[in-house]
Amino acid sequence: MTKVFAYVLVRTEPGTSHQIVSLRTMPGVVLAHSVFGRFDAVLVVSANSLEELSTKVYEIVSKQPSVVKVETLVCLPTPSEKAPKKKEEIKLVTSFHCPSCHALNEVEAATCFFCGYKFK
Repeated sequence: MTKVFAYVLVRTEPGTSHQIVSLRTMPGVVLAHSVFGRFDAVLVVSANSLEELSTKVYEIVSKQPSVVKVETLVCLPTPSEKAPKKKEEIKLVTSFHCPSCHALNEVEAATCFFCGYKFK
């Protein structure tokens, strides 16, 4: 089963973001930081389902008396790892400028791809 992760953005009463950050020891809280900006703290919460995530966010954050606003950003699941793709081969190309139009052409070219100049 794939875990569900969410960023929980929390706005608190002035000077109380440390109370939210101290919740980092609760089960399901992956990390918690005080931040500058529109919100005062950010938590990353994990759960086994969306329902469990909703319950955890409510139990962990919304019950705190200093919380003014909570915005939860649920992460989209990452596609599962498949067999690694073959690396594209790097082809080294030696090129030169056309004497007529100065476009770059490969050494093996008989005519300029841009102006049609015939090379000797």
